[in-house]
Amino acid sequence: MAVCYMDGNYKISYPCTYEIREDLLEIKAEYEIEEEIEAVNGVKIWTSSMEFQKRDILLVDVQNKKNYLLKNAWYAGNSAVYNSLDGGVFTTFQSNVYFEHRDAERLMDLPTTPKTDNIKIYSKSINDLIGCPSLRIENGEQQYTICLSREKNARSVDIAANNVKCISVGDIWSSMRDRGSHHIDIDFCGYIEIELMRRVNYEDIADFLRELRIFMQLYVPGKFRVEKVQVQIKDIYYQLHLPQRPFSYQERRVERTVAVDLLDFLKNCYTAIPYRKSTADVRNIPYIVLETSRSLEDNFLMFYRFVECYYKRQSLPGAKNHFLAIGIQEHYVKNHPLSEEEIEKLAQEMICLRNHYVHAGYFIRNSCLKITFPRIGEKKNSKDYTAHPVDVNWIYVRTKMLYEIVVDIIFTKMLGYTDYQFSKHFG
Repeated sequence: MAVCYMDGNYKISYPCTYEIREDLLEIKAEYEIEEEIEAVNGVKIWTSSMEFQKRDILLVDVQNKKNYLLKNAWYAGNSAVYNSLDGGVFTTFQSNVYFEHRDAERLMDLPTTPKTDNIKIYSKSINDLIGCPSLRIENGEQQYTICLSREKNARSVDIAANNVKCISVGDIWSSMRDRGSHHIDIDFCGYIEIELMRRVNYEDIADFLRELRIFMQLYVPGKFRVEKVQVQIKDIYYQLHLPQRPFSYQERRVERTVAVDLLDFLKNCYTAIPYRKSTADVRNIPYIVLETSRSLEDNFLMFYRFVECYYKRQSLPGAKNHFLAIGIQEHYVKNHPLSEEEIEKLAQEMICLRNHYVHAGYFIRNSCLKITFPRIGEKKNSKDYTAHPVDVNWIYVRTKMLYEIVVDIIFTKMLGYTDYQFSKHFG
């Protein structure tokens, strides 16, 4: 059975069992958490709203050669088993952020708030982009030779922006020989390494990971799945487990959205759209490339917000009040010809739909939406009318239009690519 230690006290161990779930590690320890409740007039009172302090828990599993350090684990229930050899009082703790190392003493050496200046993200998807740099095959007349390099064969590019010093791409490999079937399996896994200018707390690493996932989704939509994350702390690499929001992974081959090298694309992203320290429009990019499996109404508002924030930052005449019409003209008409009247009408429909969602909610009575144009003096505009039926299809058409505008803004205005193929769709 595994044992665990709490909050750096390595003199007292507690037998435990554990389970690793998706983005979560759960420990069930022989520990009476009721002992932590302070007595009032000699009585310990247990209530349903009772809260216990979060804690760091070192888990040591000698039998399976696994060691984990849970950070800020929270209380998740307790139970008691009587009249059994396995009886006792058990307390459950959970954490979605934890370190892993083959040597438990390395985990004991970690400070309370570990800091790092080097993050390495592993993904087999990277091999689709860079191949296998550590592999060399020589096909000669006398020999067919497979060479696997143990040296680091990484390529790098300087960033020098937003606390990112440089990024590198490379790969690692492992092999396994089956003597029974005479098979030798060689497994390759690519990685992207982020070297920082200043150390950051481990809590901030999730932001760097999320930023990279956003950039990779722009490069190969639906294809970048993180296999493992390592961080370097005092010249030692630890595996760090972090919660990651799911996305629709594509098993099929996905082509790059732009015909540029991976490192060149990432450098452009890190300098042009730094997600971690950015304006409101850039902060909305995850909802466009990662998390669009929301309701149609949510997607509409997210895309609308992006266009609004982007244009209100620009020094364009009329951008404050006519940003939607400008967005349609600059980023939609080139693929879908529209007249000036049609542009004005569509822009006003989307403005009125947005206002209805924000002020009255998502329900549209009788599928009728009043479309009002700016007043002429004190009089109503003669262009005012009631749109009907404002159903799912009507809303979808305008949401998809906003989505195409947003994607075109990201690639042409923010990243400067005039030729791109971004095939991911919302929903």
